[in-house]
Order: sequence, then structure tokens, then C-alpha cells
Amino acid sequence: MAKWNRQLLDKYCKEYRVPVISFISSKPEDQLKRIKIKGSSLWMWQNQRIYNLTVSPSPIHKISRIGAYRNPNVPSSPPDWVLFEIPSKNFEPILTGTVRNGYERAVVIRDKGAEDGVERVIFGRNLTDFQVKMCFLDAIWWAMGTKETFQLDRYVQVDIDDIFVGAQGTRIVEEDVRHLIESQKSFRKSVENFKFMLGFSGSYFRNGDDLEDRGDEFLVESAKEFVWFPHMWRHNHAHEHNFTYLEAIMVQNRIFAQNMHLPVDYPYAIAPQHDGVFPVHEEMFEAWKKVWNVSVTATEEYPHFKPPTARKGFIHSGIHVLPRQTCGLYTHTQFFDEYPEGFEKVIRSIQGGDLFFTILLNPISIFMTHQQNYAHDRLALYTFENLFRFLKCWTNIQLKWQDPISSAEMYFRKFPEERVPVWTNPCTDPRHQAILPPSYNCSRKSLPDLLILGPQKTGSTALGSFLSLHPNVSQNVPVPGSFEEVQFFGGQNYLKGVQWYMSNFPNSTASTTVIYEKSATYFDNPAAPKQAAALIPRAKLIVILQNPSQRAYSWYQHLLAHKDPTVISSGSSLLSILSTNSTTSPMWKIRQRCISGGKYVQHLDKWLEHYSLQQIYFVDADELRNEPAKVLTSITKWLDLPDFPFETHIRFSPSKGFHCRLIDGKTLCLGGSKGRKYDEMAPELREKLDEIFEMDNSALYKFLKKMRLKIPDWLQEAVRGRA
Repeated sequence: MAKWNRQLLDKYCKEYRVPVISFISSKPEDQLKRIKIKGSSLWMWQNQRIYNLTVSPSPIHKISRIGAYRNPNVPSSPPDWVLFEIPSKNFEPILTGTVRNGYERAVVIRDKGAEDGVERVIFGRNLTDFQVKMCFLDAIWWAMGTKETFQLDRYVQVDIDDIFVGAQGTRIVEEDVRHLIESQKSFRKSVENFKFMLGFSGSYFRNGDDLEDRGDEFLVESAKEFVWFPHMWRHNHAHEHNFTYLEAIMVQNRIFAQNMHLPVDYPYAIAPQHDGVFPVHEEMFEAWKKVWNVSVTATEEYPHFKPPTARKGFIHSGIHVLPRQTCGLYTHTQFFDEYPEGFEKVIRSIQGGDLFFTILLNPISIFMTHQQNYAHDRLALYTFENLFRFLKCWTNIQLKWQDPISSAEMYFRKFPEERVPVWTNPCTDPRHQAILPPSYNCSRKSLPDLLILGPQKTGSTALGSFLSLHPNVSQNVPVPGSFEEVQFFGGQNYLKGVQWYMSNFPNSTASTTVIYEKSATYFDNPAAPKQAAALIPRAKLIVILQNPSQRAYSWYQHLLAHKDPTVISSGSSLLSILSTNSTTSPMWKIRQRCISGGKYVQHLDKWLEHYSLQQIYFVDADELRNEPAKVLTSITKWLDLPDFPFETHIRFSPSKGFHCRLIDGKTLCLGGSKGRKYDEMAPELREKLDEIFEMDNSALYKFLKKMRLKIPDWLQEAVRGRA
């Protein structure tokens, strides 16, 4: 680091008490070389082989269990560790290792900051080894300095799906059920209140050989030992059926549960193969609620199957959908010696691998297993017994079980930002496409290529109406109640789902090159960029730049014309509204609505987090008003559309005072709410608005100039006028 930069960083860290976490990599040319770290009393060794690792006592450790044992597996590690000599009083070992000559050296140390006032945790290794990775989690917890950052409680739920489903010769027998009950009792030593949760499709009861049928019977006789939840009657795929059929088969399964006295204690259900949960099949959600009163489910498909670390939850139609995890055990996983990629993969996953960190990194883990995993070699019992023991041995994590309703409440309390789902295009994921209801049509183009973002009162409606003149362009059908706009992203319509959104674009044909949607509410909506990018990441965007002072005045006139109750009842002028300082006043909301859309760079920053600048086209509102054909011609070139003579299809209307479409010789103008005439803005009001937008205009000017984009005349004048 440059000296001045280092001094700046050190000053910041000391002033705000921010510790530094750093990694030191080994250099191949330094073979077993003892090196002193510059500016410190610390010595390190390059490229040493570690034979054992030991967690050393340190106040940093929260997850890692202190001083428990030595690791017998480390000798296979490559000789590329950076080690530190067991430090002086200024340094504290966190993780130590033993080298060939028997010396103990530190792999991870804490610099207490005695030499330069900056506390550090220094790693001589990357995060490949699970012990080092745990120390890294502990270091983050320590650095953030709050007990709320990480909690030690982890909730584990193990579902056994399809408890009666399976071909003869693969199913559980009575002895397997007895082992299941005994293992459940044993697991409670490691997992507080642990219970297996059994999912059933009643049609398959007693569908094996004699021994397997007795296994089914003994399960039912022992039903009170477990928690039960419904699948379908015959492992049905929800997306293939309508509400009437789904309701009927769910009722059959419910009658089976009642007759067999299965304790279905919680409104929790799992769809076979997660079919209908995501992508959402609305009729299954409705049938679930009507028959089983379901309020919680889980899936491994949201937002996508891979990577599993990115799975999230969401709430739709009143049903809480939790992320579900796989543990490497599927219906075919019955024997140790037939495990895919070898049984060593199971051991690696348990001992500091994927399964271990799934529990470590998630407050709630819901695992999917199948009844076959509990037959024959009983791989599931082996897996979870050793996983729980390994966690208890190496960590301070407290494993617990709780009912799925409590888990749902906890999950969305911890992650409230996940409550609203983020819809993705189901036609781009083969797994999702395979479970889409027939009402979806992935062969037809039904999502927009172009969004006209607005902001409001900048001419977005006029731009859309002119663009639709092009024969290769189509748009959404008008949506009643939303000023003919879809208003999907960031609005209440978003909760209606992807299928509803797709239904608004029925007019695309083989000749359609571009489908556009115009909703001027999108531009300054904080949720819209992320939601739009998840569903239509390759879409192009149009933003109209109008003098924000004029836009704010136009928006105020719009509120007056629509008799906004707050504006009308107060009788306040825009000038008095702009002078409002109280954030609790009804006028404050009106003030913000007038101003928000004109803060261009503030909102553009959010869109540019999800879309590249090459996907955005900026339109000068004044140029659109005065020379619409010229603007439309430029846009069609940007969209790679064939040339179209807009100049012969757009005509200025003297009576209206703006340009209108010309179709079959008839002039068709926008309605009375467009191009509304009102008094010119008073000089005092313009001065106030220009003052409010001064910083925003300056930021927009710098942004456009830096990106070598055209700067509108009004913006150049605004910047010069305030200089």
C-alpha cells in the first residue's frame, strides 16, 4: 500500500475502532524462509506443512469450540501455509498448527494493536480448510462487535418425504421403523426436541411386499412418535391439474390421515418434487389453503435450484415458503458402496463440508430425505448422527428443533426483505419450465424487451403512443384502474405473479420484434430495478429527462386536476408545500411526490446496479415535444428496428398544442389529461424549485458528461444559471 493510503486507513480504523481482517499468501520462491513483517515485531514462515490444527483459547471464538482436539486429516494439506511464530504479548494465537520438527506455530493470529493502534486478525491461509473458515466467521462476529450479528442457535428440521412411496425391495420394514424411533430419541441428545417429520401420499400405503407392508402398518401404529404432513394422494404433479382436481385428491389424502389417526399437527405441506410452489401454480396454493389450511411450505427451487447457498424464502397468497436444503441423499441412495462419487463424499460433506456449513450458515435448515434413505444401510441415520456429533464436537452451536410455523415466523422476522418474492422468468430455467402449468406458453414471446420508465409527467405516454406506430412493435394491453399502465414492478400488481404479467402481452406476433411496456411509476420506485432485472435482465430501458422544476410543477397541476384530497383540502400552493419541514405533515408526502422523480442520478444509480449503461437510452423531453419524429427515428436505430417514416405519421395539432398520431388520414391525439394547459410558473416558485434541484442537476450534468452522453439544453442552462 502507498504510505499515504496506509496512513489514511490506519487513521480511520483507530478513530472508529474498526479492526482489519487480512490474508497473507505464500510466495513459491520463499522456501521455509523466516521473514519479519514490515513495521511489526511479528515473524512468519512461508510454505510449511501442517500436521495438526488446534483451536487456541481466544475471546474471538464464538462458533469455534476452544482447545478441543487436534485434526488427524491435516497431513494431506499442501505445504503452502504461512505460519507465525507463537506471538509475544502483543499478539494472540487463534488457530495453531504443529510442523514437522514439533514446533507449534500460529495459523491465525490476533494483533491487539499495541504497536500502531489498529487491531487485526491475520490469516496465513485461505478459507479452504473448515477450521480456518470457522475462525473467519468468528473474526467477523468479533469485528462487528454485537451479539446480534450471529446467534448460536440453529434450528434443524429433517423431512422424510414419500414415507409410503417406493418400489418393492426399496422400502422400509418394521425393523427400520424401530431404528428410526430409537435414532430420533438419540438425536435429542444433540438436537433439542428433535422430531422426524413424515410426508405421506395415502394411496401408496401397503404397496410393497409382505415385510414392507408390515413396515407401513408399524409406522401407522407408531404415528404419535412423529410429526406428519401431507403430500398429494398419489404423488400427483400439481402443475398438470386444475383446482377442482387438486382439491379432490387433497381431500382423499386428508380422509386417509383421519382414518389412520395420523397427527397432522401443523398447517405445513410439501408438494411432490416441489411442483407448483415455484414457479407458482395459483390453483395449488388455493387448494392447499382450502383443504389443509396450509400456511407454510418449503422448496429448493426458489429462486433456482443452484447454487444451494442462494436459496431464499418468500410469502405468496398467505403461504410462507421457506428454503429447503438437500443433503446428498435421494430416492436411489440406499447403500454405502453405491453412493454416487463414492462414500468419501458423504464423509467430506459431514466433516467440515457442505452439510456442516449448511447448518452453520443458516439459522433454519430444512433437509429433504426419502424413506429409502432409512431402509437397507440406513444412510440417512448414519449421515445425521455423524453430522450432529461433528457439529457438537467442533462448534458451540446449539442445535434445536421447532415446528415449521415457528420456523416461518422466525425466518421472516430475520429476513423481512424476502417476504415479497422476486419473480424470475420460468421459461429460461429447464427445471422450472418442466413444471409449468399449461397456461404458460414459453414458445410465444410474452415478456417485454423494452421498458419506458418515465418519470411521471415527462411525456412517457406520448413516446409510447408514437413508438407503437412502428409495425414491428407491440405493447401491453391497457390495464383498467392504473391509467392503462401495467404498473407491475414495485407495485401491488407484482404480487399477482409472473403469469398475470405475461397475460398483459397477448398481441405479439411473428412480426413483432420489440414488445414494450410503459409505466412511468417505475423510474423512482426503489423496488422496481431489482424486480425488473430478475425477470427481464436483457431488456432495454428508456428514461426521459425533463427539467425537474417543470416536471414538479406539472405533477402538482396533475394532482389539482385529479382533485387530490390532500391538496384540495389544504388549499396550499405548491410554494407553501415545498416549504413544509414537518415529515409527519400530509403536505410532506405531496412535496416528496413532486420532487422525487426529478432526482435523476439518485434513481439512475439504483437502475445501474442491475442494468448496464448500454441498456439505457436517454430522451430529452424538450426534443421529444418539439421533434418527436427525430427522437423516434433515433430510438428505432438503437433498438435495431427497420426504418419507419415517423414524420409522415406524426402531425402537430394547433388546437391541442402538441403532436398527435396520424392514422389513415385521421389525427388521433391523447386524451384531455395529456398536454394540459395551465398558468405559467411564477418566478418565485421557479427560483425555489431550481434551488431544490441544484445539486441534482449538477450531478446529472457531471454524469452525462462523464459518460459522453448528450446533455439537454435545459440542463446546460440550469447548471450555468446556478454557477
